Amino acid sequence: MRDGTASGGRASLAVAAALAFFLAVAGAGSATAQDRGAAGGGSGAYVGVFAGWGALDVRLLDEDGFTAADSRPGRTFDYDDAAYPVGVVAGWEFVPRRTAIRVELDGLFGGLPAAARQVDPVGQDETAASELRWAATARVGVRRSLGRVAGFLSGGVAVAGISASFTDLDLGPDGRMYVDRDDSFAGRSTRVGWVAGAGLEMPLGDVWMLRFEAMRMDFGETVDEAENVTGVNAGVCGPSGLPSPCEYRIDHRFDLARLVVVRRLGR
Repeated sequence: MRDGTASGGRASLAVAAALAFFLAVAGAGSATAQDRGAAGGGSGAYVGVFAGWGALDVRLLDEDGFTAADSRPGRTFDYDDAAYPVGVVAGWEFVPRRTAIRVELDGLFGGLPAAARQVDPVGQDETAASELRWAATARVGVRRSLGRVAGFLSGGVAVAGISASFTDLDLGPDGRMYVDRDDSFAGRSTRVGWVAGAGLEMPLGDVWMLRFEAMRMDFGETVDEAENVTGVNAGVCGPSGLPSPCEYRIDHRFDLARLVVVRRLGR
């Protein structure tokens, strides 16, 4: 986990580049009837494993302006981090002609990123953090044969386990720093969002395929609360003078570029 920046666009460039590359190749490629299925084989099931580079991009919205000495209501904080996820994929493909239709499931179970940011650079006592613990997608896509290479697009539903927290440290009577539980929160949730991707693939013999793919997953926004109902911060958020929780809206996105090795079954 490391302090992030306000980027959130590095891995988006990978997705955009993959889409542009796919469109360029699709526009320039031409295949005859003998090319049908050449870059992917015929109909059937397949399984595979993958490894790649992934970035978790997070945006935190401080609804009440509680964070940092100079904060204000509606202020946003962006942070991100990258890692090297691994996972498995399984699917089924129907190939009526040069354009194939596929249904695919995948799961990411290791090497996932976590991101954090110090949101009070003056006091150095407030940290926001998020972690992608696991992710899975269910997608429908199309694959177009371009001769020995094929291009494909896919989209569908993404599900992920995400941890998010905001930690405020206060100086205790013994001179040590302690977590102020009233001003902090931490939680885990299962988020549902959307996924879209594009890529290229090529055969490695009769049953093996090599695929490069770029994907984006967007899990939308969660609303988390710090209690803020005791001590000096009671009444800071919400109606004036009334103890009310402070709200934080957190948006999570995940970009993935991966290399997939696929084996077709039943051959």
